[in-house]
Amino acid sequence: MNIYRLLRRLSVLLISVAISMSACVDPPPYFYAEKITDRSFTLYHPKVGVFPHLFVLSDPQNPFADYGVGEETKWQIESSGDPIAGFYAWSTLLTIQPTGEHQFYTALNLRAIYERSDIEGGQEEQLLSTCIDAFQAVLDHFPESVTYDSSGIIPYGLATLAFLELQELGVAPRGGWVLVDAPDGGQVALRTLDVPSTLPEEETE
Repeated sequence: MNIYRLLRRLSVLLISVAISMSACVDPPPYFYAEKITDRSFTLYHPKVGVFPHLFVLSDPQNPFADYGVGEETKWQIESSGDPIAGFYAWSTLLTIQPTGEHQFYTALNLRAIYERSDIEGGQEEQLLSTCIDAFQAVLDHFPESVTYDSSGIIPYGLATLAFLELQELGVAPRGGWVLVDAPDGGQVALRTLDVPSTLPEEETE
């Protein structure tokens, strides 16, 4: 057998081994278009997606728990209109990098799941409560946080947006927050009193 034929056989063998090894690694389900939209949502824990709790990382439905989410990927998922995938993407990022933006979009996707009734039967009331807690967490933990418009230049205060979302859900924001008129003619949420929003809770997972 000449050297060229031997090298060719060896290269084929190496490629076969590489393919078989790569087949043993399960990729993130979402990346392979196994759309989460087609499934109903099961609330893993009443505090899943609510900072500082980490329950989303042990949620068996979370396709991002072991792989994480990229900065561009989170916006691609958000623009796809898939609220269940959006919830898992933003809430996973919230555990890795706690920010008001991550908490707000986690809450926003919870609300979309609730409004679309993409929830297992009997969990609707608890899901609404979790959604309320997620918006309240923006006020409690990230009162100065902002998000930006599509240009990336104009900032929006997330405390105000979270306040308005809570009002639309029919609840009064806790913690001494009020909505006041701003000089530009709009409204802005301000904390006027140092009032605890909740009683001490159990330790986070």
